[in-house]
Order: sequence, then C-alpha cells, then structure tokens
Amino acid sequence: MTDDRHALAFLAAHAAGDFPLQTDWMASRKFDSRLARAAHVTVYTAAFLPAARRTDWSRRRTATFLAFLWASHFLVDSRRWYENRDGFPTRALWFDQALHLIALAVALEVANDD
Repeated sequence: MTDDRHALAFLAAHAAGDFPLQTDWMASRKFDSRLARAAHVTVYTAAFLPAARRTDWSRRRTATFLAFLWASHFLVDSRRWYENRDGFPTRALWFDQALHLIALAVALEVANDD
C-alpha cells in the first residue's frame, strides 16, 4: 500500500526519469528509434525503484507496477504528441505529461489493488 508520504516520491521519480535522466541522444531519437525509446523508457522506469522499494508491495506487485510503467511510457512516447497542430507550442508537452501521469495513477491503483 502507498500513502500520501509516497506520492511525492513517485512524482519525483517521474520528473527525474522523464527529464534530467533522459539524454540528448534519447530525446532526439526516441520517436524514430525503438532502441532509443526503449533506452529512455528503461532509465525512466529505473527511476521508480527507490520509491517502489519504500512500499509494502510484494515482488510480484512491484514487477507488475514497473512493467505497466515501462509499457505505457513506451506507448505514449511512440506517438508524435509533440506535433504543433494548433499554434499552441507547449500543448504537446502538457498532453504527453498528462498521459504519463494518468498511466502512473493507473499503475499505482493496480499495484495497490488488494
């Protein structure tokens, strides 16, 4: 089970994995290269290990949580959400981040489901 004390740790893991831990190589190639996208998603998912270890989840629940995060992040980042279609230059970034946070919320619900 996670509680409010863990919420910030999971949000920090998301921020760390999706921004400072993403190299320029990953960021510039992840839309066109499955290898670059997989590398980014693996580093992103690894950023959650410290937060996941602070829970009382079993190894199976932890593995399910991490696998769901990996797959959902790979899927979201395989799309070209960054295309500027309406003249609002940061819309795509916010849309991308909203999808990632929704996926994180679902992963936490699945991991906490008793």
